[in-house]
Amino acid sequence: MSYKINTLIKSDKVVVSYEKRLSICLTSNGFSFSITTVHDDLLAIGDVACSLDVAMSDLMTSVKNVFADSGIATYGLKEAELVVDSSRFVWVPQSLYDEKQQRTYLDAVCKIENGQGVYVDYNDAIKAYIVFSAPSALVSAFKIAIPGLKVRCQHDKMVNAIMVEHSDLKSLLLINLRDKESDYAVFCNKKLQLSNTFRCESYDDAIYHALNLTKQLHLEEAPLTTAVCGAIDRERFGQLRQFFPNVALYTGRQLTLTEPEMQHVPLYKYALILS
Repeated sequence: MSYKINTLIKSDKVVVSYEKRLSICLTSNGFSFSITTVHDDLLAIGDVACSLDVAMSDLMTSVKNVFADSGIATYGLKEAELVVDSSRFVWVPQSLYDEKQQRTYLDAVCKIENGQGVYVDYNDAIKAYIVFSAPSALVSAFKIAIPGLKVRCQHDKMVNAIMVEHSDLKSLLLINLRDKESDYAVFCNKKLQLSNTFRCESYDDAIYHALNLTKQLHLEEAPLTTAVCGAIDRERFGQLRQFFPNVALYTGRQLTLTEPEMQHVPLYKYALILS
């Protein structure tokens, strides 16, 4: 299997493995990744183009080779996570969660397709579990290539302490733009109000869904801050500002950039692996 490392910026700073975090996010044509430290230093960021729709053994080998070629060790890390984009998920409050009912929770809201596995993660920011589905073979390939890898859902990454805290006494809309789909999360008074994914054939569709959410949830009646990340550019950002004047790019948590070249990286495109 062939792959191409399109972008790789990494630091020469010496940090022991057990103080590093590896985050990988799947994209429509491969994956992106970052290495940060427990002290929130950004050590590396990269983009890889490859086909994910291949035999599990081929993908596993390619993932191993990507990091070997990049000179990045993937063992002994403090944390390692794989962020998958799933539109089939459900939030379950911690007080109601039963580990034995994982599949039942998901079956109640959507159909689990063949080849899809059921995964779960706990979100401390809102004290709830998210149960979601993702391609079993794809996830297994990454987990075998990188032992200890934790599987995360994109919505789990969007619902984080930064977003929750910033919604104090106001409403906050977070939009993650992707190819053909967009993810939305609405927060108000430090609570998650909505978390959903919508099919978007065009950027106009993404704006439509954002406007529809503000109307359905009556967000126009209170101060609203909008944050956007993912596949956004200058033109799209300008269009969004026409409807949401108080809009900003979301880049994840505040990190110390260890290399000057990182200043020129559009970090908002990598927000899910930097949050």
